[in-house]
Amino acid sequence: MPPGRPALSSSVVRGWRFVAICVVIAVVAGGGLDAPKAYADNYPSWADVQAARSSEAAKQAEVAAITNLVQTLKTQVKAAEDLAIQRGKENEAAQAALAVGKEKADRLAARSSALKATAEASHHEAAVVAEKLARSGGADLTGTLLLSSSGDASVLLSRLSSMGKLTATINGIYSKAAQDDNLAKAASDQATAAKNELTVLAAKAQAEAEKAAAAQKQMIAALQAETAHEGELQAQLASLTSATAITEQQYQAGVAARAAAAAAAAAAARARARSGNAGPISSDAHALAQELMGYVDSGQLVGSYPDHIFEIRWIAEGRSVPNCGIDTSVLQAMVIAEHMFSSVGVSDINRRCTGQIEGAGIYSQHYMNGGGHAVDFYSLGGQGTNGADRNALTLIRTLDNFMPYGSGLGQRQCRINAGDEPGLRHFQDFYDTCNHLHVNDPM
Repeated sequence: MPPGRPALSSSVVRGWRFVAICVVIAVVAGGGLDAPKAYADNYPSWADVQAARSSEAAKQAEVAAITNLVQTLKTQVKAAEDLAIQRGKENEAAQAALAVGKEKADRLAARSSALKATAEASHHEAAVVAEKLARSGGADLTGTLLLSSSGDASVLLSRLSSMGKLTATINGIYSKAAQDDNLAKAASDQATAAKNELTVLAAKAQAEAEKAAAAQKQMIAALQAETAHEGELQAQLASLTSATAITEQQYQAGVAARAAAAAAAAAAARARARSGNAGPISSDAHALAQELMGYVDSGQLVGSYPDHIFEIRWIAEGRSVPNCGIDTSVLQAMVIAEHMFSSVGVSDINRRCTGQIEGAGIYSQHYMNGGGHAVDFYSLGGQGTNGADRNALTLIRTLDNFMPYGSGLGQRQCRINAGDEPGLRHFQDFYDTCNHLHVNDPM
């Protein structure tokens, strides 16, 4: 029993420790529910488990308590997953409304611009005709007619008749110009209203994206709390319910044996790669993730902050976590990198999973469509990469022959500035920051 823990009567046993999982539901403005947060402390120690075997009553109490704790963890995860999915749907609806609003605003802005151009053309036409009328002396025609001889008068009457027709034409032109003005103003008002509406939609979409990211982060925290303890709790249950007691040393030995087997498989794959026989790359996401976890366990594949390695681990364990998947071609790219270098560091995979809205935001290949369509390598062969160094170029040439046509490749300007931009067959490259190497599928 850990020091400082007060002793309780045997009737209470140790079940009190497991009530430490608390579900905190906070009501937000508008009556919605925020994501539940899981807090857990005082997980049973192996000493507690062994002590509970001393009597049937204590053992049953400990079994019930551990079972309760496991179920509470699962309940927390389910509640967090449900809320993350709900927030995701709300975000998608807001983004769809924003897209519709943008299309409407663009259409009305284009119509307003076209009608404004038409109105300006009508005013120009009226001005040109009016200028011609002024040059013809139309303002003095009546006076000239009264003072002219009969012969001159007939000529002037003819001119006056022509001027009358011209005046009617001018009036028609001005009338059309006025109508065009009205149409242009109405269209401008509509475009302004649509633009204002778009601003509101954009703010709502941004708020929904942030809420979805927050719910996702809380869901991941709950799931990580479960996965961090569930294996040991299940082993403790087995120790209590089986005839043979399982010790902590045996449990840890089992964990170590699994890690050693995975590391051995990873080493064998690396040895084949070094001998020039990399062999076929699996197309099965589960198998790819399991191979990658072998590199993780041997310290040859590492993450940064926030660490995305757990996304690979869950796929390797057969878990399907909302918004935490990784595209198969991205997993393959990481396996190929591992086959080529002694160590690999990845800084980003699925930003949707970790609730990161940065860089290209929700339009990033790391985030869009559930996320996991890109990987960022920050080190290759134990050396930091800027996407233009020797290791990066070696990996690019290999991946360019493997990745699907239309896959994305970052750091274009980094290589151009270094004079090392290779000819590309399958990749389409683009500008990106020179502190990593970005690779994405052709989503």
